[in-house]
Amino acid sequence: MTAQTLPPAGGPRSLRALPKAHLHAHLDGSYPLSAVQRLARRRGGSFSVPRSFGDVWEFFDAYGTVPELIRTHEELAELCRALVHAEAAEGVLYLEPAIEPQLYAPRLGSLEQVTLTMLSSFREASRDAGIDVGALLTINTDEDLAISTDLARIAAKYAGAGVAALGTAGFVEPGNLGRFRHAAQIARSAGLPVVSHAGQTGGPESIEEALDELGARRISHGFRAVESPRLLERLAGEQIVCDVCPVSNVALGLVPRLSEHPAPQLLAAGVPVTLNADDPLWFSATVTDQYEVARGVWGLDDDALAGVARAGMLATGMSAGTRLRFENGITEWLTRGDES
Repeated sequence: MTAQTLPPAGGPRSLRALPKAHLHAHLDGSYPLSAVQRLARRRGGSFSVPRSFGDVWEFFDAYGTVPELIRTHEELAELCRALVHAEAAEGVLYLEPAIEPQLYAPRLGSLEQVTLTMLSSFREASRDAGIDVGALLTINTDEDLAISTDLARIAAKYAGAGVAALGTAGFVEPGNLGRFRHAAQIARSAGLPVVSHAGQTGGPESIEEALDELGARRISHGFRAVESPRLLERLAGEQIVCDVCPVSNVALGLVPRLSEHPAPQLLAAGVPVTLNADDPLWFSATVTDQYEVARGVWGLDDDALAGVARAGMLATGMSAGTRLRFENGITEWLTRGDES
């Protein structure tokens, strides 16, 4: 599934112009394709994206090739800045990229040094692009147990100074998340929310694990909550946001087709849902394309789409100024009328 094969918008208002929060975008899978290709040429090679992946493991193997291209802090900064500008062009007012400095350390320096390069690049680009950026410093629960406390301490040190949340991500769900309780506590003590991948490869029990073991306040993916009415009621009651990624889920074979994605069921149950691209570099679909799916495939009208966009305002890392700009922008978008 590529952006070119997504269904047409089928509505008058520009979805690119709709103010959006992009809360589920892995930094190393979200760099603009043109920027990665420039870097590959610098290395004397080339870079292209496969039309499809045989399975999720093939995707993970491909994913690691991009960090391997980066040899200096300036190259990392260059890609970070390019991402912020690309997201601003999609109508994103608040970007929360999931960063994993462990993919670059110790090759480029310490975990903290790499993190600072990312944060300073985001800060510089956010000023130029006119959007708000807060990093989601992420622990890979399949691999990072030994450094999880270090990552959490870095997140806590820069809480409110570039870091907006602590994340956990791993393909294995449930992921024995109790091992990461201490890391989550460090983050929460610094005022950072915990955002956990769950309900993607694992069922409702993986979401409950993230909520109960780590105190997660947002769930990355979470679409399998529809398998448990009791969990749906809990998510709706506690206003736990699910940051869903429809194109990614279909591309990796986790959902058969876009028309069968469970996100509309989450919305119908009162669960706050945001739309996200996950890894737009690899799936060739931007955050705006996810809204095109919601309109053209799921049949959401503009009021419903605005409601999805507003769910992004529940992200605690968003500044008060951006929050006001966001609300005013959505109101203006809804009152603008037919743009066709």
